Amino acid sequence: MKISIIIPAYNEEETIKSCILACLKQTRKPDHIIVVNDWSTDNTWKIIDSFWKQIKWIHLKKNTWNKSHAQEKAISYVTDDVFIATDADTILDKDFVKEIEKSFKQSKKIVSVCGYVISMKWNWITWCRELEYMIWQDVHKRAQSYINSILVLPWCASWFKTKFFKKHIIFEHDTIAEDLDFSYKINNYEKSRYIIFNNKAIVYTQDPNTIWAYTHQLKRWQWWGWQNLKKHFPKVNKLFFIFEISMSYIEWLIFSLIIILLPIINIKLYINWLILFFTFTTLLGIYGAIKRKRIDLFFYSFCLIFLSYINSYVFLTEFYKQIIKNNKSLVWFKPKRRNINL
Repeated sequence: MKISIIIPAYNEEETIKSCILACLKQTRKPDHIIVVNDWSTDNTWKIIDSFWKQIKWIHLKKNTWNKSHAQEKAISYVTDDVFIATDADTILDKDFVKEIEKSFKQSKKIVSVCGYVISMKWNWITWCRELEYMIWQDVHKRAQSYINSILVLPWCASWFKTKFFKKHIIFEHDTIAEDLDFSYKINNYEKSRYIIFNNKAIVYTQDPNTIWAYTHQLKRWQWWGWQNLKKHFPKVNKLFFIFEISMSYIEWLIFSLIIILLPIINIKLYINWLILFFTFTTLLGIYGAIKRKRIDLFFYSFCLIFLSYINSYVFLTEFYKQIIKNNKSLVWFKPKRRNINL
């Protein structure tokens, strides 16, 4: 099996070196590493050039303002059996590529595999994000894999069978989240195709570390959620996938309405709900501390309530903008990167 890694990059001087080094230090070496510089205005292009003997690089002549264009360019150069899609602010675990071969050897029907994302440690926001990742992946994503209906294939940690992807997946550049766009398309294509989850294929990613950056990033995540739901849900033909989408959005909607409106409607009921919520976050903090061997996850689990208010507010406001008002936005928000030393 031949394996390529593709990395789109725009002004990633703080992280691109460590990202490429992590790809080069894999226990199972990738056959090709393809980096697309989307007309960076910082030192990204110089850092990429320093690896000219070890990688294939493409410098675009103008900025595309949408990462999907850089991704499309990179994929056009892929000739290997499988390609890994990752981001320039992401670090692949040393065994990441090795896990690819294990996953794809399970069945010829597998066309994509979803990896496991861990948030890099920084402050209380990233610690809370890590706890949220654990809920989404250890519970939701594992369950979705069993019914062959994974809702999101995160671009920073996913692999695709090249022949299938090039034949059936079209870049339309009409959403700000190509990974969810591809997830819908692959799920809709054919019932017999498999998308699986491998929790041993680990990547480490940067999450926003300020409230301002987190809120703006969250708005983008919610934009693409509603954009892709409007675009693809009418075409969904898999019963389990319909169930998964419906349950996910209904769950988020109910939770958001409870946390925002319940204090206004019934304060006693809200206090009881808070007790249940903090009981849940305490148990989650204990689980995270044991599984990750990080006691900080326990101590900061109580901060999840603050992040939940932000999540709920943004979810409801974007629901109003995208569904009720039918706004269309392709604005790309790029949070400030932090230096990674590998």
